[in-house]
Amino acid sequence: MDAANGVLDVKLGRAFALLDVDADGDLREEDLLALSNRLAGAFDLSGDATKIARLRQAFTQLWIHDLSTMDADRDGVLDRAEFIAGMKKAAANDREGILQRLSVMVDAWMDIADTDGNGLISEDEFQTMYIKSLGASPADLKIAFAKLDTDADGSLRRDEIRRATEEYYTSEDPQAPGNWLFGNL
Repeated sequence: MDAANGVLDVKLGRAFALLDVDADGDLREEDLLALSNRLAGAFDLSGDATKIARLRQAFTQLWIHDLSTMDADRDGVLDRAEFIAGMKKAAANDREGILQRLSVMVDAWMDIADTDGNGLISEDEFQTMYIKSLGASPADLKIAFAKLDTDADGSLRRDEIRRATEEYYTSEDPQAPGNWLFGNL
């Protein structure tokens, strides 16, 4: 394995750990749905069923079209190795498809996190999103926000988040700003 693939493996392994909400070493659709509930709880959206349903639907589509098909041993769950191999294969064989489904998920996630409705994610919204839903480190997130804010305007636009998501899940460039999507590797 070369250094570039090592970076991608680390990022994908970290994504797996973040998505495995119950930390049992297996990824299931239920983990993704629990993550959507955590995000809704982080922003107190108990009364906004539409935003929550949209995120749950995006996660369900990602599970149906991509993640469940990565289950090489057909045991109904993804382990870390299956996820890493599957994401690499999906990026190689259906890059536009998986990026489109990730984009739908990002849009739904941003709609929840954008508490003031201005179409942008502030640093406070970013911190709330990742600390309360994923337990990320505030210090790492401060650095991450600065790296992801590629135009240095103090907020994250949808295109910045989409580009970061694409880089995180597909780039082998160890210097890509998107490597910071979930904080420091």
